[in-house]
Amino acid sequence: MNRLEKRTLRLIKVGAENATPASEITRLLKVNPRTVRSIIYRLVTRYGVPIVGGRKNNRYGYYIPRDQEELLEGARSLYNQNQEEQKRLTVLLNASLTDWQDYLKEG
Repeated sequence: MNRLEKRTLRLIKVGAENATPASEITRLLKVNPRTVRSIIYRLVTRYGVPIVGGRKNNRYGYYIPRDQEELLEGARSLYNQNQEEQKRLTVLLNASLTDWQDYLKEG
């Protein structure tokens, strides 16, 4: 694990009530939001760190689930996001490369 990944992991707390906003991580590490998302992705997929994102008491951020319930709650939002992206991908793969031009012709 590289230094930036370790620094990021240290900022992520256990429990949904302690969620660390991405904006706070970007500010503290002096990186852009895309970099934070990429690091979080690697921490989960490469190292198996159970980091989820979610909202609790109007505070959104990343956290490590305290228990199975928090894990499932965090996974639910990721699942829903995945379902929406799957819809978009299906439409995109079936879209006409020319029919969209008709929208420009309509009044």
